[in-house]
Amino acid sequence: MEVKPKNLRQTKSKLPEVRCFQCNKLLFLGIAENVEIKCSRCGTVQCIGSCRQEAKVHISSW
Repeated sequence: MEVKPKNLRQTKSKLPEVRCFQCNKLLFLGIAENVEIKCSRCGTVQCIGSCRQEAKVHISSW
């Protein structure tokens, strides 16, 4: 049986939040060296870390 710490929720809240700059949706918690992530809400692709700092905006065709 796995023993989980009682303060697991407090541990998660200490991690920095990374949010979409377009719609402010929480993308992930933590620190990343190089990440390119697409927001599931608005479709914006963001580079986080040492990759290019400009964002690519998804243009939907509907």
